[in-house]
Order: sequence, then C-alpha cells, then structure tokens
Amino acid sequence: MTMWSRIFALFPLCHMAIILSSIYYFVLCPSFFAPALVFSAIYLFPLLCFRVLNFITPIEEGVSDILNDRFSPWWASHQIQTLFIAVPSLEAILKIIPGAFSLWLRMWGSKVGRGVYWTPGSCHYDRNLLEIEDGVIFGERSTTVCHVITPKDGKGLLRIKKIKIGKRAFIGAGSVLSPGVEVDEAVMIRAGSEIYPMRRVTKDGEVKIND
Repeated sequence: MTMWSRIFALFPLCHMAIILSSIYYFVLCPSFFAPALVFSAIYLFPLLCFRVLNFITPIEEGVSDILNDRFSPWWASHQIQTLFIAVPSLEAILKIIPGAFSLWLRMWGSKVGRGVYWTPGSCHYDRNLLEIEDGVIFGERSTTVCHVITPKDGKGLLRIKKIKIGKRAFIGAGSVLSPGVEVDEAVMIRAGSEIYPMRRVTKDGEVKIND
C-alpha cells in the first residue's frame, strides 16, 4: 500500500470529524448559515474530494492488482464513500425526496435517467459507475456493486466494470447485481437473485455471459 493509500484510509475519520465540527458550530452559533454548513460537511465535502481525485487520476474499468505497490484510484474513492456505506441513513434521506438521489448519483458521475425509483433500503457501492435508464425500480435491500476482488496466485485481482440497466427494468428486493452486469429493457429480476459478474439478463429471463 502506498503512502497516499494510507492517507486516504484516514478519510472516513476526517469526514466524520468535519461533520461533528459543523454540528458543534450549529449548536454553538445557530444561524441560517449553520444548517448549510452541516449539509456541506455531510454531502458536498466528499463529493468535491471525489471529483478532484477523479480529475487527477480517473477510475478506469478493467482488472488490476490491488495488492501491488501502485496507487489505486478506486481504493481512494472507496474510502471517500465509506461513511455513506457505513451509515446508509445518510443517503436514505435523499431517496425519499423525488429525484434527489438520482441527481446525487449524477453528480458522482453515473448516468441516471428519468423516473428512477430507489427504495430507501437499496444499496449502491460505486456511485460513479452506474448507467440506469428511465423508469427503473430498485426493490428494498437490492444492491449494486461495480467491483469485485478475487485472490489469485498471491494477488488481489480487482475487477471494475459498470452496471447497465435498461428502461423500466425491475430489480427485485434483496437482489445483488455484480460488476459488468447488464439488464435488458423491461426485465424483472426476481427477489433474492444474485447476478454474477459479466452477465447479461435478457427479456426472456435468460442469463448470458458477456464477452
């Protein structure tokens, strides 16, 4: 792990400290400015950090060794997003405001169409790697994860691949979509399904391996 990787490992602690400081300021000096400061500490600070990181060292799809001595932009971005994963209620608030969570993901770099419905309990680990078309519905506790780490020959092979979901698809409760999964238009993913990496779910319900 590089020096910069170790520094980014401290990001969740730093993020939490900034949030607590802003709340302390709000209690100590209540004003119209204070709530905006708390909101910025929770949401805008990590988003800005991610955008700067991705501008300097873009996160690229493909396979790499996470255990080697090179800096991993994905690792750094994961640390930036860690607090939202650890405290899902921070994003659940956005999901109950129409259009807010879709806008939030677009700001991270995902492509999200109109009329997408996110249940408050759905979970999305890689906020910059989704391509969601219009009218998609995500069931409760459904999960998208655009990365997977596989141990092989002493290496930690990190695969990064976008998840793509067609118009009016329904992602059933408790289902898991893995890296490289593509869901065709109007497909219904059954509750509790696990779609493995690099698969395509077609309209007839068939699961094919992507090339």
